[in-house]
Amino acid sequence: MSQGARLRSPLLVECMIYLAISTPLGLFGAAWPQQREQFGQSSGALGLLILAYGIGRLSTAATALPILCRVHIRVANTVLCLLFVVADLVAGFGQNFVMLIVCFAVIGLLTGALDSLGARFQTLVRNVGSAGLMFGCYGLGAALGPAVSAVFSWTAGFVLAALLALLAALLAVRPQVDWPAGLMEPRHKRKVPATETRTVPLVLSLLAVAGFCALEATSANWSATYLEGARGASAVAASLAVSGFWAGITFGRLFLGRVPWPPSRILTVAGLSVLVTLVLIPLLPTRLAMFGFVFLGLALAGIFPTLLSTTADRVGHAAAGKVSGWQLLTANFAATCVSALMGLLVVRFGPQVIIFVLVGVALCALPVLILCTRIHSPDEPPNTAQRVVRPEHAP
Repeated sequence: MSQGARLRSPLLVECMIYLAISTPLGLFGAAWPQQREQFGQSSGALGLLILAYGIGRLSTAATALPILCRVHIRVANTVLCLLFVVADLVAGFGQNFVMLIVCFAVIGLLTGALDSLGARFQTLVRNVGSAGLMFGCYGLGAALGPAVSAVFSWTAGFVLAALLALLAALLAVRPQVDWPAGLMEPRHKRKVPATETRTVPLVLSLLAVAGFCALEATSANWSATYLEGARGASAVAASLAVSGFWAGITFGRLFLGRVPWPPSRILTVAGLSVLVTLVLIPLLPTRLAMFGFVFLGLALAGIFPTLLSTTADRVGHAAAGKVSGWQLLTANFAATCVSALMGLLVVRFGPQVIIFVLVGVALCALPVLILCTRIHSPDEPPNTAQRVVRPEHAP
């Protein structure tokens, strides 16, 4: 395929957007143990930043359809990315903690809206491989943030995030991008017959997404605090461990389309690997525990993209768009609650409590995930094959 055809791919735009929105996410969790002194705050104050970010993201986590009813996705992505540039720069150069909280809330609002538009795109594509590419770029951005912060500074990490968001805006603004026709359907105001969503598949989908997204977000935000405070790792080593966690997620998601397994096996093996890794981390020496977080990221990598891209298999094609929005709401709510609550627990019990909370969440989420692999909508044939999707073959 020609270079021009590749540049017209909407998957390229979505990958760049996910790369941009994730860079601050990996940055603030990894850098806070050192940066907190500049703002005169405790380690537990990270919970306030997570709460502000999470509430913002939760508020816009299901806004894809309302946005697309009003503007073209090209306009929406461009404007949101440009606002992201401003928010990143203010957060990176600001010196006031209250202003930092406001910036994180704005970053959360913008991230939720962009993530909702990306999930809507992925619901139409319905392919595990392309979902892996998108969310792999998300992991890559989240890995870049801690690495830049460890080598350079907190400000440099936010400047990088702003530059990536600017590049995403430049890619999104081009009218040549060939977006799927289904993305424009809300603007046509076409009446769609009401469909009934089965309760059990819906509840299991929401619980599985909530549990494992909470694990992913909490591990990213608090692993540096755990390694420094409970295991005695240095600040640089802990930041690099967080970067390694996101690198594991990135590697796993970018190569998800090459795994020759059906989605049910991917989910089962990944879920079991997550639990085993979390149980082993507190038993390993500190250096090995740091590498344990890398493997944890690798184990978590395929769960969310696979759950999202197989939504229609569980609830049916007609309800998939609506349920995907609910899944994002639930995922953001769970991630915000668990990550913010961790701040209170760390203040009360110390940083060693972090790993035990993660193990507890994994123990609750794994049975739900396994049940999700065993349900199929009567309107959809079981998805038993894994397709390989490369960027040049994506829609």
